[in-house]
Amino acid sequence: MSDYFPVYIYFVLVAAVTAITLLLSSLFQSKKDTSVKFAPYESGIQTETHLLKERFPIHHYLVALIFLIFDIEVIFMYPWAVVAKSIGPFAFYEMAFFIVLLSVGFLYAWRKGGLQWE
Repeated sequence: MSDYFPVYIYFVLVAAVTAITLLLSSLFQSKKDTSVKFAPYESGIQTETHLLKERFPIHHYLVALIFLIFDIEVIFMYPWAVVAKSIGPFAFYEMAFFIVLLSVGFLYAWRKGGLQWE
Protein backbone atom coordinates (compact mmCIF):
# COMPACT_ATOMS: atom_id res chain seq x y z
CA MET A 1 0.00 0.00 0.00
CA SER A 2 1.12 3.50 -0.77
CA ASP A 3 1.52 6.22 1.83
CA TYR A 4 -0.90 8.28 -0.23
CA PHE A 5 -3.74 5.74 -0.11
CA PRO A 6 -5.84 7.88 2.31
CA VAL A 7 -5.43 10.84 -0.02
CA TYR A 8 -6.67 8.75 -2.96
CA ILE A 9 -9.69 7.65 -0.91
CA TYR A 10 -10.38 11.28 -0.04
CA PHE A 11 -10.30 12.34 -3.69
CA VAL A 12 -12.62 9.48 -4.66
CA LEU A 13 -15.07 10.49 -1.93
CA VAL A 14 -14.93 14.16 -2.99
CA ALA A 15 -15.59 13.20 -6.62
CA ALA A 16 -18.47 10.91 -5.59
CA VAL A 17 -20.13 13.55 -3.40
CA THR A 18 -19.72 16.15 -6.15
CA ALA A 19 -21.22 13.83 -8.78
CA ILE A 20 -24.14 12.90 -6.52
CA THR A 21 -24.84 16.57 -5.70
CA LEU A 22 -24.80 17.55 -9.38
CA LEU A 23 -27.05 14.62 -10.31
CA LEU A 24 -29.58 15.39 -7.58
CA SER A 25 -29.64 19.10 -8.39
CA SER A 26 -30.33 18.35 -12.04
CA LEU A 27 -33.09 15.87 -11.17
CA PHE A 28 -34.85 18.10 -8.65
CA GLN A 29 -34.39 21.51 -10.20
CA SER A 30 -36.79 24.34 -9.51
CA LYS A 31 -39.53 24.83 -12.07
CA LYS A 32 -40.45 28.36 -10.96
CA ASP A 33 -38.93 31.12 -13.05
CA THR A 34 -40.28 34.36 -11.66
CA SER A 35 -38.77 37.83 -11.69
CA VAL A 36 -38.59 37.79 -7.89
CA LYS A 37 -36.38 34.70 -7.99
CA PHE A 38 -33.75 36.45 -10.11
CA ALA A 39 -33.84 39.79 -8.27
CA PRO A 40 -30.60 40.80 -6.52
CA TYR A 41 -30.86 40.36 -2.77
CA GLU A 42 -28.09 40.52 -0.21
CA SER A 43 -28.09 40.36 3.59
CA GLY A 44 -31.78 41.07 3.92
CA ILE A 45 -31.53 44.32 1.98
CA GLN A 46 -33.32 44.80 -1.28
CA THR A 47 -30.78 46.05 -3.84
CA GLU A 48 -31.73 48.92 -6.07
CA THR A 49 -31.18 47.76 -9.63
CA HIS A 50 -30.35 51.20 -11.01
CA LEU A 51 -27.09 51.03 -9.05
CA LEU A 52 -26.06 47.96 -11.04
CA LYS A 53 -26.33 49.81 -14.35
CA GLU A 54 -23.71 52.42 -13.45
CA ARG A 55 -20.03 51.76 -13.94
CA PHE A 56 -18.06 50.98 -10.81
CA PRO A 57 -14.95 53.17 -10.49
CA ILE A 58 -11.78 51.25 -11.32
CA HIS A 59 -9.97 53.12 -8.56
CA HIS A 60 -11.59 50.86 -5.94
CA TYR A 61 -10.02 47.83 -7.59
CA LEU A 62 -6.61 49.49 -7.77
CA VAL A 63 -6.66 50.36 -4.08
CA ALA A 64 -7.70 46.79 -3.25
CA LEU A 65 -4.85 45.35 -5.32
CA ILE A 66 -2.30 47.67 -3.75
CA PHE A 67 -3.57 46.66 -0.31
CA LEU A 68 -3.25 42.96 -1.20
CA ILE A 69 0.31 43.39 -2.44
CA PHE A 70 1.46 45.06 0.76
CA ASP A 71 -0.54 42.67 2.91
CA ILE A 72 1.30 39.76 1.30
CA GLU A 73 4.56 41.60 1.97
CA VAL A 74 3.82 41.59 5.70
CA ILE A 75 2.92 37.90 5.57
CA PHE A 76 6.36 37.14 4.10
CA MET A 77 8.21 39.38 6.54
CA TYR A 78 6.92 37.86 9.79
CA PRO A 79 8.46 34.38 9.38
CA TRP A 80 11.66 35.94 8.06
CA ALA A 81 11.90 38.21 11.12
CA VAL A 82 11.54 35.22 13.45
CA VAL A 83 14.40 33.23 11.91
CA ALA A 84 16.53 36.06 10.50
CA LYS A 85 19.50 35.54 12.83
CA SER A 86 19.69 31.80 12.28
CA ILE A 87 19.59 31.77 8.46
CA GLY A 88 22.48 34.11 7.85
CA PRO A 89 23.31 37.10 5.69
CA PHE A 90 21.97 35.59 2.45
CA ALA A 91 18.42 35.79 3.81
CA PHE A 92 19.01 39.41 4.79
CA TYR A 93 20.05 40.33 1.26
CA GLU A 94 17.12 38.42 -0.21
CA MET A 95 14.66 40.27 2.04
CA ALA A 96 16.36 43.59 1.27
CA PHE A 97 15.92 42.87 -2.45
CA PHE A 98 12.27 41.96 -1.83
CA ILE A 99 11.66 45.21 0.06
CA VAL A 100 13.40 47.23 -2.66
CA LEU A 101 11.15 45.66 -5.31
CA LEU A 102 8.05 46.43 -3.27
CA SER A 103 9.26 49.98 -2.66
CA VAL A 104 9.72 50.50 -6.39
CA GLY A 105 6.19 49.24 -6.97
CA PHE A 106 4.86 51.50 -4.24
CA LEU A 107 6.65 54.54 -5.65
CA TYR A 108 5.33 53.74 -9.12
CA ALA A 109 1.75 53.51 -7.83
CA TRP A 110 2.24 56.73 -5.88
CA ARG A 111 3.68 58.65 -8.86
CA LYS A 112 0.89 57.43 -11.15
CA GLY A 113 -1.73 58.69 -8.68
CA GLY A 114 -2.96 55.27 -7.61
CA LEU A 115 -3.18 56.41 -4.00
CA GLN A 116 -5.08 59.65 -4.66
CA TRP A 117 -8.67 59.45 -3.49
CA GLU A 118 -11.10 61.77 -5.23
